[in-house]
Amino acid sequence: MLRVRLSLLLGGALLAALVGFAALAGTLFSQIQDRELSQLLERELVRVQSLLDQQAVGEQFLDTPGQSMTLQFVTRGGQVAIPSGDPRPLPLEATPTVVQVGESTLMVTSAPWRIGGATTLGTIRLGLDIGDAMAARRTLRVSLLTSGALITLAAVLAGLLVLGRTLRPLVSLAEQADALDPSDPHLTAVTRRDDEVGRVQEALQRALDAIRERQQAERDALAEVAHELAAPLSVVAGQLDALAARDDDPQVHAARDAARELLYTSQDLLTLARGELDRALDLEATDLAEVAGRVVNEYPGVELEVEGAAWVLASPQRLSQALRNLVRNALQAASAPERVHVQVRGDGARVLVSVSDDGPGLDEQAQRRVFERYFTRRRAVGGSGIGLTVVRSIVETYGGAVGVRSRPGQGATFIVVLPSLEAEMEAS
Repeated sequence: MLRVRLSLLLGGALLAALVGFAALAGTLFSQIQDRELSQLLERELVRVQSLLDQQAVGEQFLDTPGQSMTLQFVTRGGQVAIPSGDPRPLPLEATPTVVQVGESTLMVTSAPWRIGGATTLGTIRLGLDIGDAMAARRTLRVSLLTSGALITLAAVLAGLLVLGRTLRPLVSLAEQADALDPSDPHLTAVTRRDDEVGRVQEALQRALDAIRERQQAERDALAEVAHELAAPLSVVAGQLDALAARDDDPQVHAARDAARELLYTSQDLLTLARGELDRALDLEATDLAEVAGRVVNEYPGVELEVEGAAWVLASPQRLSQALRNLVRNALQAASAPERVHVQVRGDGARVLVSVSDDGPGLDEQAQRRVFERYFTRRRAVGGSGIGLTVVRSIVETYGGAVGVRSRPGQGATFIVVLPSLEAEMEAS
């Protein structure tokens, strides 16, 4: 998620800054400590030399005995003369230097051991135990790192909260964009914001407005074409129907059937172009078996089977359009009209209509897309790709559902399920 990545980025930057600050603070603290300890050693060493030059009696060499300081007078031969009990001399360092002596960390320095200002007997060596100072440095580093980690964690949590609130409009915008209806794309909730999110929203709104304008222009053009086709096709289909009634010429019947198909396709186009599928339809008690019978009679050879009462609450004209499209779709795929089977069955609260054929069938991908606009079952058998789209829209308008069962090479069965009239009356 974007807010998690931004919070982690913010936390990482803050942690890096805090680590850098801790390193700088620790280095400065160590330098200050070293300078103060060096100055202390140098002062004590100067004091010891001063007492030796003055040959003062009864004076204490070390002015700060509480500082864990060690003073040694070491002969030229490297033997500790004073105090006599020290087994090993301190390291010889001309300037204050940190050394490790056994388990102790000392800062040591040295100066010539002279008597009377001329005779050099050896060296004066001074050592200061800085174990407490080193422990203070470690405590400071741990404290800085711990506080830095806690501050970073708090910053990440606060960043998640703040970024979550800040990005909430963008998340809402993304959800709306993901749920857009392709047939009518518009944002459900629009809030005016004077920031980057607001600019993204305005850009998306402009794009959706342009899409709707383009869709409306296409619908207007499609409606005009469909209307221009419908009038002459109705005349041609009517004349061919009359001619076919007087003449059994197969060519006349074929021309009549082709004219009917073109007329039905133009009606589907006109329905889509006008947006009539999205409008509320007139409802009346309709015998779906009777509607199916009229549709099947238009296609000689197609079989019809009826089981039980099949009354529904719908528009018989729209149901005829839906069933006709299903039958036409099956005929385009079937090997012969006799291989198309229509079944209407009442099942208590539901009425089921199935239209089967022995065509090439559908694979899984085709089954998922078969109800999409302009998708055809098989280009070899023709089809405009809008008939099944009209079927789904009509069926769903009446609270029903349509699906398909098929396997490649084993035909296809389209099933329509509608609530029965009895179920609708009980629900109301």
